[in-house]
Amino acid sequence: MKNDSRISLLVEGYPRNGYQTYSKLVGRSTSGLCISRLHPDYVAQKYDLEMSKRYWLSNQSGEENIAPKSLNQLVKVVRSELRGRSGSKIFLDGLEYLLLFNDMNKVLDTLSEIDSLLKAARAELVMAIDPLTFEQKDLERMWGAFPRYTAEELLAKYSVGGSINIPTSIGAERERSDVRV
Repeated sequence: MKNDSRISLLVEGYPRNGYQTYSKLVGRSTSGLCISRLHPDYVAQKYDLEMSKRYWLSNQSGEENIAPKSLNQLVKVVRSELRGRSGSKIFLDGLEYLLLFNDMNKVLDTLSEIDSLLKAARAELVMAIDPLTFEQKDLERMWGAFPRYTAEELLAKYSVGGSINIPTSIGAERERSDVRV
């Protein structure tokens, strides 16, 4: 799946920088879609994503909420939002949260299904992950399934001009020798 995948892993350390990177990728475009563990209003205001459609990964009920146990609902939302949005960029922050409620095989199957939807719509999904939050075996499965990028590499991939102050290094106090980034 890796070579032709439309899903990219944005490898983050501390501080987390995925939202800033995504904001830079979509700018003021209305074709963005942000699926996040953070409240949608907070994301819109803090990261200048008012123009992007936003969904909240949450157990709370709500029209624009996605229950973390319901991976089928996640696929339905992506399918629905991709309709008529060729070239969209989607941001997913909360993979670790989804893994609290689902096993890795089910999550990877869901991501594979989403990848097929992305290919059909010529869209891209950027998934922020912090390697220190995964077990090594799960991290290796993610590395094998999807290409991984730093913020700068991702911005270069999509040829986003301008400078952005995004830290990319993981602080020495947080590094673990068994995690390969």
